[in-house]
Amino acid sequence: MTKAFFCSEEMELCQLLLHVDNAFNCLVELAHNGGLQFNNVYDEDRILNGLYTRRVQLCYELLRIVEYLEEQLISLSIKEVYYNDVDTENRPRESYIPQYETHLRRIHKEVISVMEHYQTLQKRQNYMKEKRFALEKAQKILSSDGTHGAQLLYSESIIVKLLKDQSDKNPDSSQLNYILGSINVEMFPAFELMIYRLFGRNLLIRHAEMPMKMMEYVGQQYNLVHKFVILLMTISQSYRPKLLKCCQAFHVTIFECPERPSQRMEMIKQLGQDIHDLDLVLNETRAVRKRILLFAATDLYIMRINLHKSLKIYDLLNRLNQLGGQDHQKYLQAECFVPKTQIDQVRDALNLATEKDTAPPILLKRSRKLRHMPPTYFRLNKFTQGFQNLIDSYGMADYRELNPAPYTIITFPFLFAIMFGDFGHGLILTFFACVLIFQEKRIENMNRSNVSENEILNILYAGRYIILLMGIFSIYIGIIYNDVVSVAVNMFGSSWSAVYNETTILTLTSSLGLNPNDPKFYSGHPYPLGVDPIWKISGEDSITTFNSLKMKLAIILGIIHMMFGLVLSAINCIHLGHTADLFLVVIPQFIFMICLFCYLVFLIFYKWIFYGGLKESPQNSACAPSVLIIFIDMMLMKNSEITINECNVEMFPFERTLEYILVMVAFAAVPILLAGKPIYLTRRQKQLTKEREQRDTDDLKKSGRDTILEMRSSLRYSVEFQDVGQDRSGSGPKLQTVEDAVEFDMTEIWIHSGIHTIESVLGSVSHTASYLRLWALSLAHSQLSDVLWNMILEKGLVNNLPIYMGAPVLMVAFFIWAILTVAILVMMEGLSAFLHTLRLHWVEFQSKFFNGAGEPFRPLYFPPSTIRG
Repeated sequence: MTKAFFCSEEMELCQLLLHVDNAFNCLVELAHNGGLQFNNVYDEDRILNGLYTRRVQLCYELLRIVEYLEEQLISLSIKEVYYNDVDTENRPRESYIPQYETHLRRIHKEVISVMEHYQTLQKRQNYMKEKRFALEKAQKILSSDGTHGAQLLYSESIIVKLLKDQSDKNPDSSQLNYILGSINVEMFPAFELMIYRLFGRNLLIRHAEMPMKMMEYVGQQYNLVHKFVILLMTISQSYRPKLLKCCQAFHVTIFECPERPSQRMEMIKQLGQDIHDLDLVLNETRAVRKRILLFAATDLYIMRINLHKSLKIYDLLNRLNQLGGQDHQKYLQAECFVPKTQIDQVRDALNLATEKDTAPPILLKRSRKLRHMPPTYFRLNKFTQGFQNLIDSYGMADYRELNPAPYTIITFPFLFAIMFGDFGHGLILTFFACVLIFQEKRIENMNRSNVSENEILNILYAGRYIILLMGIFSIYIGIIYNDVVSVAVNMFGSSWSAVYNETTILTLTSSLGLNPNDPKFYSGHPYPLGVDPIWKISGEDSITTFNSLKMKLAIILGIIHMMFGLVLSAINCIHLGHTADLFLVVIPQFIFMICLFCYLVFLIFYKWIFYGGLKESPQNSACAPSVLIIFIDMMLMKNSEITINECNVEMFPFERTLEYILVMVAFAAVPILLAGKPIYLTRRQKQLTKEREQRDTDDLKKSGRDTILEMRSSLRYSVEFQDVGQDRSGSGPKLQTVEDAVEFDMTEIWIHSGIHTIESVLGSVSHTASYLRLWALSLAHSQLSDVLWNMILEKGLVNNLPIYMGAPVLMVAFFIWAILTVAILVMMEGLSAFLHTLRLHWVEFQSKFFNGAGEPFRPLYFPPSTIRG
C-alpha cells in the first residue's frame, strides 16, 4: 500500500493548451492513460465553441449506421469479430474518421439496396403464395363436379339460382360474380358481420384458414400473421363496387380469379413455377447480403469502439475555450486537476501523440486560488479496490482527509468473523474466494467477451479479497470459539473433570454443576488456545458462559474501535492544522470516553485477571461482582446494597472514590465540548473586529467568512483548501477558503455546537450498545449451526439401521445438511453479518472522524473495452 492510499494525493491546478491540429490525437492518448480531470467543462451553462459540432453529429450518424448493421448481423446470427487489443493496437486517430465514414456509408448503401430488393421479392413471393392458396380453395369451392373434392353440395349453377331467388334487381342475370382475397384473422368477424348487414342473403361468403402464418410488412419491419382466404359470391353486378370499398376498408388483399376452372388451374401451375423461381433469386440475394455483412463484421467492432471514443473526445473539444485572434484561433484552453505524482506521466502522454509539424501541447501550473474543493484521488490496486468501494458507497473522503479504507482492511473482516466465527464455515468462504482469485484472468476475459453482464458474479468478483480475509479471520475466530460446524475439538485436553460417581447420579436430587473452586473439578490451568471444549456439552451452562464471554468481547471491541476512530480524528486535526478542533472538540470527546467507557473495559479485564477458580475467598468465583451493576451504580453515584459474606464490597481499594472522580471529569468535559468552540470563535471575531482599520474590506469579509465556516465544519477538517501557489513571504503553501460570503451569526454557531454535543454524548452510549450486535449474531449463528447438526446430520450418524440402509440414510442426511449449511449459514448468515459489519463501520466508526463529502477524481479515461463496448 502506498502513502496515497492513507490520504488522498495532492492535486495541482493546471492549465492545458492544445493546438487544434493535434488536439484530438493528444486527448485520445491521454484518455488511454488517464491522470487528468477537466474542470467545469460539463456544466449546464457551458458555452460551446462550435468547432467540432459537425464532427459530433457525424459520429452520431455513423454510430446509427453501425447500430443498423449490428441489427442485420443479429438477424442472420453473424457474430462480429472481437479484438482484445483494440485499446492498444487500434486506437482512434483523427484521420480515421473520414475512412470510417466512406467505409460505413458504402456498406450501408449496399445493405440497404440488397434489403430493398430482397423485401420487394419477398413481398412478391408472399403475394404469390397467398394467391396460389386462394385459387386452390376457390377451385375446390367453384368446381361443378366432385373430382376436386368440392366443399359445397351445390354446383355453380345451383348457387346462381339460390342467389337469384333472393335478388329482385336483376331477374334476368344468370352470371355468378365473385371476389377472391385474403384478410387478417382478427379482422374477419367484423368484416363478416358488416357484409351480412349490408347485403343480407344476396351475397354468399366462404372462408378457409391458411396453413401457415404469412408475412405482413409495415415499413421496414414485418410481422407473421394468421390469414383467412375469403370468397364473396353474388349475381348482382351492382354490388361489386360496394364490396371493393368494404374490402379496402378492412385491408383485404384482392386476387385475380379467372372464371373458367381450366384457366384457374393454369394460373395455379404458373404461380407454382414463379414461386420456385423467386426462391432461387431470394436465396442468391440472401447469400449476397450475408457476404456483405460478413465483410462488415470484420471491422465493425473496431469502428464502433473508436467512434464512441471519438464522440467523447469531440464533445470534450467542443467545450474547451478558444484562444487567439478572431481569425487565428488555433489553440484550445482548459483548466484541469492533475495529481502531483502524475504530472510527468500526463506530459509524456500528451507529447507522445504530437505530430512533427504541429505545436506541442502545453501543461502549466496555475497560481490562482482554488474556487472549490479539489477532487479526492487514492492510488489503489486490485487488493485495496474492494475495501475502498465499501467506503465510497457511504461517501467520498474530503480532499486530504484521512481515508478509512486502510484500517477497514483489518477491522472489517475481524468484526465480521466475531459474528460469523466458525472454522468450517470460514473454510468454505476461503475456498470460494481462492477460486475467484485463481480464476481472475479467465473471469476478466469472460466479462470482456460476454454479450450479457452477470451482475452477481461481478459483485462477488469485485469483493474476492474481502471474502478471502473474512474467511481467514472466521477460521481464526472459529479456533478461538473452538467451533467447527458446531462441534468442539478437544486438542489439548479439557481443564475440567467430572468426578461424580454412579451412586451420586442415581440418588440425584438437584442439577449437577462444575465447581470452579474445587481442584477435583478444575485444574487451574486454562485451555491453551480458545474456549475449553467442556462448555459445548455443558447444557445451560454453555449458553450462560458464551453469553457472558461474547457480550463482554463485543463491548471491549466496540470501545476499542470507537477510540481508534477518535485517534484518527485527532490525527486529522493535526494533519490539516485545525488546532482549535483538536483541543475543543476531539480531546473532550476523548476524556468523556476514557472516563466512562474505557473504565468499563478496565473493570472487565480486572475481573478476568483477579477473580477466578481455585482462588481464596474474596477473589474466588463466588465473590466475582457484576460489572454491569458496578457501572450502573457508578453512573447513579450510589453503593450497591447487595453484599455477600466474606466478599469485598469494592473490587479494589478506593474504587468508589475513583469512580466519582471519573464521572465528574467526564461530565466536566461536556461544557467544554458545548461552549469551547463558540467562545473561541467569538473571541477570534472580536480580535478581527479590532483590526478592521488595518485591513481592507475584502480581507475583512473573508476573515468573517472563514470564522463562521470553521464553526459549521466542526466535523469537517478539510474545509480549507490548499492554495497551489506560495504566499508572499515564500514560506510555503498557505491555506485559503474561497466560498460565498457568509455573515457571522452567533446563534447558528451555538445551535451547531449544541447538536454536535448531543450527538457526541448520546452517540457514545448508543454506539456502544450497537456493538452488542456482535454478541447477538454470534450466538444466533452458533445456535442455528447446532440445530442443523443435531436435527439433521447427527440423526444420520447415530442411526441403528443395517449398513445397507444406514449408508444411504447417512448420505441423504449429509446432503441435506450440506445444502442447508451453505444456503442458510454461509450465504444468508454471511450476508447478514456482512451488512451489520458494514453498519458498524459506516455509523459507529466513521462518524468519529470521517466527513465523506468530497468529490471523486474523474479523469478523462477510456476503460478497457468489452464486447459490449
